[in-house]
Amino acid sequence: MKFKNPNVQKWITLLAVAVTGGVINKICYLRETYYEPLQQATGSTNAQLGMLMSAFGIANFIFYFPGGILADKFSSKNLIVFSCFTTALAGFWYATFPPYKVLMFIHFIFAITTVFTFWAAMVKIVNNLGPAEEQGRLFGSLEASRGLFGTIAALVSVIFFNKAGEGIPGLRATVIYYSIVLIIAGVLAAIFIVEPESMKAERGKKTEKESKEKITKEGVLEVVKMPTIWLAGVLVLANYSALIFHGMVTPYLSAAFGLSGSVVATLSTIRTYVMMMIGAIVAGFLADKIGSVIKFMKWGFLGMAIFAVAYLLIPANRSAVWLIVLNFVIYGLCLYSLKALYFATIDEVFIPKHLAGTASGIISLIGYCPEIFMYVWVGNIVDNSTGLEGYHTVFKWMVAFAVIGFIAATLLLILNDKARKEIAGNGNVEAIEAV
Repeated sequence: MKFKNPNVQKWITLLAVAVTGGVINKICYLRETYYEPLQQATGSTNAQLGMLMSAFGIANFIFYFPGGILADKFSSKNLIVFSCFTTALAGFWYATFPPYKVLMFIHFIFAITTVFTFWAAMVKIVNNLGPAEEQGRLFGSLEASRGLFGTIAALVSVIFFNKAGEGIPGLRATVIYYSIVLIIAGVLAAIFIVEPESMKAERGKKTEKESKEKITKEGVLEVVKMPTIWLAGVLVLANYSALIFHGMVTPYLSAAFGLSGSVVATLSTIRTYVMMMIGAIVAGFLADKIGSVIKFMKWGFLGMAIFAVAYLLIPANRSAVWLIVLNFVIYGLCLYSLKALYFATIDEVFIPKHLAGTASGIISLIGYCPEIFMYVWVGNIVDNSTGLEGYHTVFKWMVAFAVIGFIAATLLLILNDKARKEIAGNGNVEAIEAV
């Protein structure tokens, strides 16, 4: 469906993409909400469920980069629609709760449909919806909308879970519900997503064969050789690592301050969903306002470092509860503000629009690799320490990650300034060259 007003078209397309992005991973991460029912339904041990997710994470890691190339070769809209329908079909199979080996295979399919054919396609469409000066608000709005639609879908899933009688029947109803939601999301994507003209024009310049050869032989190498794209990946790695480590603050609030499980769960929900939505919108508009996503991220990392240090300084006693809660909220705001801008840097580091998919693949490959090992690492840090010592080590690493991000952002700004001067010296503002 095409709207006459291009601005309306842009935001309708973004919302349609956000709907798919908000729900497509829900089936893959059932253990986050329905851990015990999932164990019962699959007959899996804790170790087997852990192995299932580790295998899924490794498959994701492998598919990020080739998924980026795929998004540059084919229609991103068609890839998104395909991803929704195939994930739904795999979900219906999942709902039969087959043997463990089959579950492993289904999660491999999930890696294909949620990363290889979906992730970079989502990023590329949003990147092409506007020029460099709009990337902050576009990706901020995407992240906020994904969070909103994902939260609504998750809350409704609880209703289906309870109505079906909880346990195994409830989980089956939940999986079927998510699969149906994905089919609806796929239909909405087919109707409302309209690829930006820049993407259509790029595909129209060459024959399909020539276009594929261009991307495979020249475009990929062009992006891979750019140090700026690797530094953009480090920005994601630093923030995502801090996000994983910040998850240990939840048990810390109970262990050090004696907060009840319900209070901690409420605070965790506020951090994960409320701060994500507020942070994403604010970050997007502020980054565009100051004219540089990377500059915003630089100061965001500085904020993360300051409030990570505060975790070390705030005394662990009941009288300081309000301080630790305030710090928890503000740090979460900094954390999720930067998370919203992971891929808004693509234009700023001089990546051509037609190679946005490949760029997002490289950024994802670098940035999300902590998912493979850091959950185990941070758990071991706390498990192998006495008292609150392990948590203090976690906070020190959070400071380190923020410093790494700050340095990477500073280097990126220097390289970008150098690239602009070179482009201006060549007298061609349209030139896109490796920096």
